[in-house]
Amino acid sequence: MARPKIHGEESVDDLLDAAAELLRRGGPDAVSVRAVADGSGRSSRAVYALFGSKQALIDALAERGYLALAERVDALPRGGNPAAELVQAGVVGFRSFALGDPQIFRLTFEQVSAEVLTQPRVGRAAYRAYEALRSRVEALRAAGGVHPDRDVPECVFAFHALCQGMAAGELAARPVPDGPGFWRSMQGSDFESVWTRALEALVGGFAYR
Repeated sequence: MARPKIHGEESVDDLLDAAAELLRRGGPDAVSVRAVADGSGRSSRAVYALFGSKQALIDALAERGYLALAERVDALPRGGNPAAELVQAGVVGFRSFALGDPQIFRLTFEQVSAEVLTQPRVGRAAYRAYEALRSRVEALRAAGGVHPDRDVPECVFAFHALCQGMAAGELAARPVPDGPGFWRSMQGSDFESVWTRALEALVGGFAYR
């Protein structure tokens, strides 16, 4: 008789939820097999059976991060204004992802290594996030908003890099009332407007060589 299956998708989700909570509270160093097992009410054996190692847990959290961003961007409406919709992908999609879950953002876009991205599942998830932006740049190009001499991947890279940089900057500015003067000067800023103006300028520039 076959053994009953004791570790399924529900167990995977429970373990990843516990790992994500540990990450939010204490960063990557707080994520351990024992802590994840205790936090999920499962055994360490279950963690090893489903993931194999702490690094595999971290990889799975990175996968979750990429997919979460892709889902946020994909859920945004398209109504015939590709330039405005691409800006919204940054302001509403990327920004809300980063500010809503800063530790997952940092893990996914600042701490993940090139080796992690070679993992098939993580690589596919990262490409899904890339595709969510690329499809909107393609729509902009079809509407004449990208110069024929500009490559779409170049535009996606520039857009993503600006979003990542602004997200990191906004997160750095929020919790440091006693930090360097520059960050103190940004306290209370209307960051949504900053994002919008910066992305509008970048997206508008795509139309030129």
